[in-house]
Amino acid sequence: MGIHCHFSNGLHESDGRALERSSAEQVRHEQTSAPSPPASSKQVRLFPTLVAVVLGAVILRSIALGVFVIPSRSMEPTLLAGDVVLVSKLCFWLAPPPTIPLTDVVLERRPRLLWRAPRRGDIIVFRFAYHAQFPTEPEFFVKRIVGLPGDTLWVVGDSVFRKPQRIPRQKTGVYTGMVVVPKEGMNVTLDRTTLRYWQPFIEREGHRAELVRGLVVLDGQSRSSYTFGQNFYYVLGDNRAGSFDSRMWGFVAESDIIGMPVLVLWSRSPVLGHVRWNRLGVVPR
Repeated sequence: MGIHCHFSNGLHESDGRALERSSAEQVRHEQTSAPSPPASSKQVRLFPTLVAVVLGAVILRSIALGVFVIPSRSMEPTLLAGDVVLVSKLCFWLAPPPTIPLTDVVLERRPRLLWRAPRRGDIIVFRFAYHAQFPTEPEFFVKRIVGLPGDTLWVVGDSVFRKPQRIPRQKTGVYTGMVVVPKEGMNVTLDRTTLRYWQPFIEREGHRAELVRGLVVLDGQSRSSYTFGQNFYYVLGDNRAGSFDSRMWGFVAESDIIGMPVLVLWSRSPVLGHVRWNRLGVVPR
């Protein structure tokens, strides 16, 4: 007679499904109840990213782009007081900023990789370097180049000529009449008469010039001439009747040029306070 054997594990099929559901629920409970990383840990992980973003923004603003507010009406109608302009610092050359980022320390000697030299007619933003004579003026100016390094100009009132003109005896500024724009390598004669004219630009190049007993003394030594070490530019405002520019204070050193305004980002009338929507997106020319 055959023997039939029957083995059982003690569980019915329905019991197995119930056990599976119970195990799955337990796993889900453990997953949801697992402790989340502390907030301080997240902050530690975000800190390097934040530092990189801030550092990148500082470098970008120092070397490539800047934002400036037009303070006066001297460039009307091209730029209006209250215009906020984006300035490209890479239009002429790649160079370190004029000052160390986040400080007021001026970098007098800056290596530069030249793309193209500034041209006559370019609008430039530059650092105003003559606060010793004009202490109340703003730190930055925006003007248009009308004279290049080495140019001889005849400036009569609001007009500029490049051919000899009859100059009126009554000059409208110190640097009017016949004007020679300094250029790198140009040699000028120094005496008790000419020192007053050239002194601000010689000192802009880091030298000390003074008149001692009728003699010109440069860096402690008597000198009768000086050779310029960099290029300078003659600039005027488009609103020449209302512009404080090269006619009054002289020339812009190439090392003080920051860049060119390329776009109006925002504009608000400083008098009426309203937004000038039609100015947004204007490209200054």
